Amino acid sequence: MTVRKNISGREKEARILQQSNQAAAAARLMLKEISSWEEFLEPSTIDYYDLPRRQLKSGKYDIKTRLSQEIKSFCNKNFQGITESKLSKLYEDIKAYRGLELPLKEFESKYGKVNPAVIKGNPSHLTVHISLWGLQFLFPEDILTKDLIVALGILNKSENQLKQFRDKSHQQLTSSKDQIKDGVRQKEFAQRSIILCSFNLMEAFLNGVAWDYSQNHDITKLSKRQQKLLTDTSSASIRDKLLKYPKIVCSSKSFNDSKSELFLDIIKPVRDSLVHPSPFSAPEKFGGYDKLRKIYDLNETTAIQAVETLCELIDNIYENINGVGKKPVWLQELREKVSKYEKENS
Repeated sequence: MTVRKNISGREKEARILQQSNQAAAAARLMLKEISSWEEFLEPSTIDYYDLPRRQLKSGKYDIKTRLSQEIKSFCNKNFQGITESKLSKLYEDIKAYRGLELPLKEFESKYGKVNPAVIKGNPSHLTVHISLWGLQFLFPEDILTKDLIVALGILNKSENQLKQFRDKSHQQLTSSKDQIKDGVRQKEFAQRSIILCSFNLMEAFLNGVAWDYSQNHDITKLSKRQQKLLTDTSSASIRDKLLKYPKIVCSSKSFNDSKSELFLDIIKPVRDSLVHPSPFSAPEKFGGYDKLRKIYDLNETTAIQAVETLCELIDNIYENINGVGKKPVWLQELREKVSKYEKENS
């Protein structure tokens, strides 16, 4: 839109109407009130400058009596510092790509700060994602949690499938060999997936803790070794991350060290055997265990123990960082799924 110093009242009304309609469309999209991109694009298909004066005045009245209030209410509920003009700018950026995906910090610098109640305890390294599905937040912890929940669902289903064969003789089982084989394969797949997802989620959470702290604190006050440990996450071992990150970023030192050791001594070797399978045993300095035996002996008990340990560790670290209070939604969902599984299979 070309900007001129002297504009007529009609042109001013046209600009106001266009900006408000675009802002409203952006707000409605984030609220999941728009069902197609054609509907979203409607405000940009209108030639506001050619509209009859009566229609412009009617639109201006609508803005004053309804539209602006709706936009203001949406902004106050979801953002801090976002204006109608910024929402209109957001509309233009969404229009260019039929959606928007930006890191939270970049989104907030361009449009306005997202209210903490909307973020719901999710990490500051999240990505803002806007589509026909509304305003969403993407971050690894949530994605990996959903993977774990799916894996637990598969494990539960396979357990139920195999229960009917527990008390039957071998001769009776041979007639159901294909059904049993399918159940066993599903169960073993789920167990391996749970171990891998648990380890990956633990590392994603710890890396996020390090990033968030590095972004929001003056880490030059830390030692060079601590700075490198926080910022060079690809070089740091999971042992260093799990044992040292929490104590760097938290003033409190009340960490569950027994659970940390359980994760490192029981779960990590199974994960390493799955990620680096080999007929060679692990080097003596890393425990000297038989990698293949770790894979073959993996069972439901170890898999569920991995998730329980993961939840307790994340819960403990999160509480030390943020204080006692409401936990992030993704962690609550995972804990509820584990509890449900244990009740159904006790």
